[in-house]
Amino acid sequence: MPIRDEQLQLFPRGPGAGARLLIYVLISIAVIVADTRFKVLGGVRSALSTLLYPMQEAVQTPLNVYDKVSGFFVNHAELQRDNAMLRQRNLDYAGAVLRYRDLEQENTRLRTLLHAHLRTPLHTSLAEIISVPRDPYSRRIIVDRGSQDGVRAGQPVMDEIGLLGQVTRVYPYTSEITLLTDAGQPVPVQIQRNGLRAIAFGVGTDNVIDVRYLPQGADIRKGDLLVTSGIGDVYPAGLPVATVANVEHSANRAFLRVECIPEAAINSYRQVLIVNDIPAVKPVRQVPGGKKK
Repeated sequence: MPIRDEQLQLFPRGPGAGARLLIYVLISIAVIVADTRFKVLGGVRSALSTLLYPMQEAVQTPLNVYDKVSGFFVNHAELQRDNAMLRQRNLDYAGAVLRYRDLEQENTRLRTLLHAHLRTPLHTSLAEIISVPRDPYSRRIIVDRGSQDGVRAGQPVMDEIGLLGQVTRVYPYTSEITLLTDAGQPVPVQIQRNGLRAIAFGVGTDNVIDVRYLPQGADIRKGDLLVTSGIGDVYPAGLPVATVANVEHSANRAFLRVECIPEAAINSYRQVLIVNDIPAVKPVRQVPGGKKK
């Protein structure tokens, strides 16, 4: 018997190590091809994943506990800082609201003395953006309000910061809004600082609009705020539109080149406000005797 064992050790039967490796590689390739083409190992992977899940959870438990404990202290400190900042901001806003109310009352008194028409508050309806057309040459959005909700073509659209654009197409349950950054979209504006009227146009680029046809000597500066002028009965007067970012003077051109940044968060929010009606401005008529009526 010992002689036979020695013979087996000296002359081993069966394939060698290289042959076995080649066989294992071929089997692995066959299994991979079969799984790729026919998904034969999907159940096996699911079963292994189910069996290994408790082990994974056990391994991850210490790390999860450490993350939660460390995150608690970090979040607590951040919440304290955020709370202090929000409290200060709330005080600032409260002061601004008090000043705004005082100015509003003073404006009402002055308009009453001048027998001028009082501006009525805007009536708006909330709409949510549901899609953005994938057209690189247009700046439009689709909202979830249509003719069934009373939306009409031509209505202005805004957010809580400023003007966004205008309703251009209305369907039964959706509407298309053309943003003020769309190429060639005009908006009658005026400079809040001095009342100079102009026309702002979109250029087809996000966050940029131009003011055109202003002569070289026009009084417009970097940082000026542009608001809607109310001319044309399309947009209500006084809505923030854009801030002047750059003014270029050139002797070779008849007009200034003015680039502005829109005030509204055009690409940030999912909700917009559709202005339902625009207050009609009654002209102040002169009557004999110099009195206004």
